[in-house]
Amino acid sequence: MRKIPWLLIFFLLLGAFAQRLAVIGDWGAQSPHRSLIAGAMNEQHRQKPFDALLTVGDNFYPVGEPILRYVEDLPQVRIYPAFGNHDVPALAKQLELFRVEQPFYSAKLENVEVFVVYSENFSQAQRRWLEAALQASKAPWKIVALHRPLYSSGLHGGARSLRQSIEPLLTQYRVPLVLAGHEHSYERLEAKGIVHIVTGGGGAWLRNFRAVQPQSKVRLVSPNYLTLEATAERLLVTAYNEKNEVIDRVELKK
Repeated sequence: MRKIPWLLIFFLLLGAFAQRLAVIGDWGAQSPHRSLIAGAMNEQHRQKPFDALLTVGDNFYPVGEPILRYVEDLPQVRIYPAFGNHDVPALAKQLELFRVEQPFYSAKLENVEVFVVYSENFSQAQRRWLEAALQASKAPWKIVALHRPLYSSGLHGGARSLRQSIEPLLTQYRVPLVLAGHEHSYERLEAKGIVHIVTGGGGAWLRNFRAVQPQSKVRLVSPNYLTLEATAERLLVTAYNEKNEVIDRVELKK
């Protein structure tokens, strides 16, 4: 019988203990592709279960009132939401639904710590919280999730004032990945050593790009969602369309 090298066994075991998260943005709308994206995510969840699901805001259109069947369509795992402009009018109801105390918080998930930023009202108090939380984190991977992207080639463009406030913290505390929504498309950008992914095609009606930014690497007008697979040494981010076809992939290593 052929022996399997011990190093191969080690890496197989390491992969088996990788955390697996899903990410969806701008998803709570009755568009033609909302249910298709939800179905694609469920198919992935059946094959290899997710440990949790992150949202990057605009959870329910048009004014944030929770629609339970949209939530029930998603894989039945713990949801950690960010909140967008469409969520503001019913923010209190969403906080209760998703069991979070305030619209900015952190979630520790073994190899990953997610810092959810409330981009609709980024106060100095929230900045102080974010800096303290990033400084205290011992997680192998620090990820910031928010609704409004810091960089974008889409209709709204990047949130400049927010970027000026947050970006120094991201570089100082070595945050390698920022997840955002708001633009109803898919884009991957890279700036100052940080990967920015805009995944706003989870359910809202798609929009084209406006002005391509020099930081932009990949742009697609497509329904989309993400999976994140994290070990202590590796973070793999894969973007899928509504047919579960890979539309982009980036691997981060220590």
